[in-house]
Amino acid sequence: MKLTHIQPPKNLPTNIFPQEYWSQRVFRYSANHERFLEKIHEMEIYEDDVWLVTLPKCGTTWMQELLWLAMNNYDFQTAKNEHLELRSPFLEFDYLFYQDFEKAFKPIDTLRRPRLIKTHLCLGLLPAQIWEKKPKIIYVSRSPKDSFVSEYHFFRQLGYFPPEHTLEEYLKERIEDIHSNEQFDNMMEFYLLKNEPWLYYTSFERMKADLRSVIGDVGQFLNKTIDEDTMQEMLKHLSFEEMKKNPTTNHYWEIERAHKERNVSLDGFQFCRKGKINGYKEEISSDMAKKLDDWVQNKMAFYNITLDEMLLLK
Repeated sequence: MKLTHIQPPKNLPTNIFPQEYWSQRVFRYSANHERFLEKIHEMEIYEDDVWLVTLPKCGTTWMQELLWLAMNNYDFQTAKNEHLELRSPFLEFDYLFYQDFEKAFKPIDTLRRPRLIKTHLCLGLLPAQIWEKKPKIIYVSRSPKDSFVSEYHFFRQLGYFPPEHTLEEYLKERIEDIHSNEQFDNMMEFYLLKNEPWLYYTSFERMKADLRSVIGDVGQFLNKTIDEDTMQEMLKHLSFEEMKKNPTTNHYWEIERAHKERNVSLDGFQFCRKGKINGYKEEISSDMAKKLDDWVQNKMAFYNITLDEMLLLK
């Protein structure tokens, strides 16, 4: 992996990120990703774009389906018949799996406007035009304690590490990683922008606690109305039970391509696992849970904020 300094966006919309912050901000990427990241920085952005930005395993697909429906007149029929990845492409997917520079941007370039684009990039690596044209951005945060556990199960199914590599070993590696601040820097940067009119900030935990309110908030943010009958249909369609059994929101299209690339068995593959808050406690020892709790608490103390505050639970 290569370490590089992230340059501040050319037109950062507020003064909350001083130059000295960016001078210390680093991002890890493979050396062969540099040209790809430069191309993203130079991307053409439209004012009617909608960008969904999250870290992995933070409720991305859940919010992505919500957004697509709100942007497309609550077209449940199409949502049930067309893969979400085709309706709303993952910006980095083709390049990460195929290293094909020319092919990587085709799904975005050919997408009908208004475009709904998903990315796991941090704020400093988003296209420069975002800060000029200010398209709508939605950011979803989640407790790292749960997202790391979800990450482990997902990557294990994709063959990123051997089956005997345990969850606690994975968590220990995450905690001891000298670059582990990325998880918190990423969330904090968007949290500090949460009052900007072009950004909607929420959390997986808030969606679990009050999905109706989040659907209403998103509709208002996108200037879309919703009646009670449609709200009830949205609540059913976006329920964990429905999402888990819906083939168009379980990333089968992407996973089949990943399977061919990595020759990993898809038998028993499950994208939606539990969808719980604090589910990590059920899967690890009390000692590891305490280490994880202490680690997160120490990280949050650096930002002078609690995790509950960042997740909008307080």
